Amino acid sequence: MKEYNLVESENVGNLPLVVGTWQKIKGLLCKELEFNKPVVLELTQKEEKVLTEVYDFLFQEIKFPELHEFLCKPINFFRKK
Repeated sequence: MKEYNLVESENVGNLPLVVGTWQKIKGLLCKELEFNKPVVLELTQKEEKVLTEVYDFLFQEIKFPELHEFLCKPINFFRKK
């Protein structure tokens, strides 16, 4: 049987070599979440400009006077001939 001489370094000595599926699931399920912590979003000037343009586009007030007149005109179901 072969013998292997492994050299342990200071950085790798206490870390697992392979992270298994169970460790990933356990880390995800047992993670502590802080819901009261405020979310801070740090954007560059370019990203902030793009975000405001997209926000303004999505939440703009749409006005179609012709469509409003068509949808809101009075309808008579019993017309006289």
